[in-house]
Amino acid sequence: MDKTRRAHARFPSDLTVEVFSGPVGGVRIGEGALLDLSLSGCLLRVRGTLMTGSTYRISVKWKEGVLDLPGRVARDAGRSGKDPASRHYGIAFNLTGGQEKALRGLIDLVRRTDKPDDKGFMRSYWG
Repeated sequence: MDKTRRAHARFPSDLTVEVFSGPVGGVRIGEGALLDLSLSGCLLRVRGTLMTGSTYRISVKWKEGVLDLPGRVARDAGRSGKDPASRHYGIAFNLTGGQEKALRGLIDLVRRTDKPDDKGFMRSYWG
């Protein structure tokens, strides 16, 4: 994959999320983990199957409340090494101005967390 195609920097994350079908309302599909996050999308690990091209709602609980992020599954990245029952999905966000503003706050919090990622790098090195 050509990394120069990314419009926004991605930041490692370990946030727990809930996944719902459809952009608004919808049925709860299950829990997942946000593995990385940017203004344009995320990498999500979730148990169960999401359909490529379909829209889902990713709900993140954080110190500011609950942030709902509507997004389309851009790619199925395959099974998770940590949990064979889970799959990784690339999600492309479709955000309103208000959602983008709230997401910027969440990204600022995530990128300043001093917890090392799985490669031993500190998240705060760019901040």
